[in-house]
Amino acid sequence: MAGKQCTSLLVTFSKLELKDHIMANLKNLKQPIDKFRGIGISHDLPPSEREEIKNMIKAAKDEHTATASSGDDLENYKFLVVGKGQKRRVLKIKRKTVSVGNPTLE
Repeated sequence: MAGKQCTSLLVTFSKLELKDHIMANLKNLKQPIDKFRGIGISHDLPPSEREEIKNMIKAAKDEHTATASSGDDLENYKFLVVGKGQKRRVLKIKRKTVSVGNPTLE
């Protein structure tokens, strides 16, 4: 359907706990139901917080590059910022590598 346009929708909650509960359960929306494919949900952060998160991730990647061994490429890791306010920190998560074996032909 080539003519469809994407539309953003801003949703606000009266309680922060409700928003946190919904954001924590987003994995339940990733079911193989066609009408929900292509829907993305994310936090709407102020520009200053977005910039702070980008800087934290960049600093973590720079530190990894400076201390990593030769076989430990940056592409093998995903960097995520977790926590709120002053308790924010960056997690470095190793990506799962899929090895494709050489099938022997008989």
